[in-house]
Amino acid sequence: MTAVDWASVRTRVSTLAAHDPDGPCPVSPPLAEERVAEAEGRLGFTFPAEYRAYLRQVSAGGWFVDELRCTERGWGWRSPVAPVPGLAFLAARGEGCAVGLAVAGPARGTMWMDNRALHPEPWPLLTEDGRPATFGEWLVDWLDHREPLIGATREQHGQVMYCWLMGVETPIDWCPPPTGR
Repeated sequence: MTAVDWASVRTRVSTLAAHDPDGPCPVSPPLAEERVAEAEGRLGFTFPAEYRAYLRQVSAGGWFVDELRCTERGWGWRSPVAPVPGLAFLAARGEGCAVGLAVAGPARGTMWMDNRALHPEPWPLLTEDGRPATFGEWLVDWLDHREPLIGATREQHGQVMYCWLMGVETPIDWCPPPTGR
């Protein structure tokens, strides 16, 4: 695992959001320390270090990573899937599928795929060397795959992103573990 250059990530996210095939997308500003601490207090856990750095130095989300926001119901993310204890769902992927960040336990700080329509429980997204991917690794991998698509059509984006989600030509393995027979 290498350290993430969050200033570079901010620039990369802003550039990609400005070139989204569906039109420019706003990128929420980073959150002040007081707001991050308030969210942690209300949610009942502290954010893993990389996600906390993202919130403080890059963005509160809103484009690719769901926005952490405070509404009349409190702090949280909009998520299309049922909650799973210990996971904060940060990215909806359609069809009831979402990507979550482990916020508790021994897997804390790692990324998980939840597609209970196809697999009974969430599974970890693994790096090339077989260990669970951290939030920073997952985000940088996505940026690496998305940047070459600046100027591409929506269909080209869709095909490349589908391959990324399926773990084709990517260091992050998105496929669920084999089920017992």
